[in-house]
Amino acid sequence: MSRTMPRWLRGIFALSMLFGGAQACANADLLDRLKAPAASDAGRGSTPGTGTGPQPLPPRKPPAEGDDAEDGGNAEPLESDTGEPLGPGDPPTAAGPGERDSGREGPPDPAGGGGNAAPTAPPPPPVVCTPIIEGLSTVLVNGTPRLINVQLPFDRSRMALMFLWHGFLEIPTTFAGEVVYDPPAGRWRAFNPNAFPMPLMIVTPFDTKMLPPAGLDWDIVSGAADLPYFDAMMQCIREQFSIDEDRIYSFGFSAGAVFSNLLAAIRPHVFAATISESGTWFNDQAQWADVLVPIIQWQWPPFNRADGGNVLLTHGGPNDFSVVISLESANEKALPFLYNSGRTVTECEHNFGHTRAPDLTEAMYYEWMWAHWRGGPPIGGLPPSFPVWPDRIIGSTFCTFHPAP
Repeated sequence: MSRTMPRWLRGIFALSMLFGGAQACANADLLDRLKAPAASDAGRGSTPGTGTGPQPLPPRKPPAEGDDAEDGGNAEPLESDTGEPLGPGDPPTAAGPGERDSGREGPPDPAGGGGNAAPTAPPPPPVVCTPIIEGLSTVLVNGTPRLINVQLPFDRSRMALMFLWHGFLEIPTTFAGEVVYDPPAGRWRAFNPNAFPMPLMIVTPFDTKMLPPAGLDWDIVSGAADLPYFDAMMQCIREQFSIDEDRIYSFGFSAGAVFSNLLAAIRPHVFAATISESGTWFNDQAQWADVLVPIIQWQWPPFNRADGGNVLLTHGGPNDFSVVISLESANEKALPFLYNSGRTVTECEHNFGHTRAPDLTEAMYYEWMWAHWRGGPPIGGLPPSFPVWPDRIIGSTFCTFHPAP
């Protein structure tokens, strides 16, 4: 790193590398479990585990004498370079120039031997779905395993679906377990998949620990690296569960909110509503100016006003600052941008800084989500339980309703 780089910027990158390495160590054991032999399903019960993946096929053996070959049993025996028949344990070798195999058709040997080139393995399928279970499961995307954490309700006959996208350097399972504040208990806790008005499947994706300028855990530059992952999750979930397609929601915080917002731009017809906590929208160039170190060239698609959309947007006041951006400023600019893009916005402001909104309870989130379904009309105002200025402020939080034009 250049010694002329400002000290504050060197510190940001040093912290990114430090905490990124710490998170990698914390999650390494989860990825190691993908390589371990699958345990028996007997006695698994409701204990969280990792879904088993497809098993590789054994290498194909050459047909022995007398066996049926693909040409009806008349396949020519394999020979060595000297012309002697090969035994069962002898590896075949390519014939050199001028030898008996030199005139056979086929591509030239890449090493210049004149024989047939070794066949290349076919590319992996874009998506391989392994069994999705309570707890940790995997989805194979272009041959790469990606983890997901799943919470399932008691009744799985037909479910709504919510994705939880964590912030930069957060551990996904920790985020899922501390995503909403419980005032009576005085602590952060997980969403309850049985407390929604209908059964709710909750999926927490795992990031690939991207660092700038590639992204912030998630590919927030263009989505190209993580969009196939999202599409794969949707494919595998649809194959294995009954999902209400009109009740799919996306909840994101910080960098996770940015990626959730990007998904709402790329896949606008998938989601009934988006919850964006201390995020930003980089298909609005006015918000680019809030990034103090402009090293990323954002490649977001523009919104289509005709798509509409519903957003619950929260921000934390003057101290809502993360890494190199003021999310307070970005959210103030987001309001006119979303309005002009045909989005209906429920805005909730607090003064706790860069954190999830502590005064919005699970019941409030679920009331707001239930009021939205894909293809349904936009709501006409704030849900009854939401804090409203100046009459029903909760803590330091109040909400404002911004209907689409």
